[in-house]
Amino acid sequence: MVTLADLEHIVTAWAEKASGPGWSNFPIWVLIIEPMGTYRLECIQPEEQTDEMRTLFKVSALVAEQMTALVRAAAKKEE
Repeated sequence: MVTLADLEHIVTAWAEKASGPGWSNFPIWVLIIEPMGTYRLECIQPEEQTDEMRTLFKVSALVAEQMTALVRAAAKKEE
């Protein structure tokens, strides 16, 4: 599970489905801002997720996937 140091804050968290030939994973990514303004990324593996996290996983993964696609498309238009 994610551990925060003093003055660190969670900016956001999102679910992501990942898979390849013969494997799959369902992590939740957590973006944390540190006191000096730098960011770090933590990963919550399925076995560490709470029941509530698992309940929201599909919705979060779908929204994150769609948002990523929209940002990618907008970035291509800017090129």
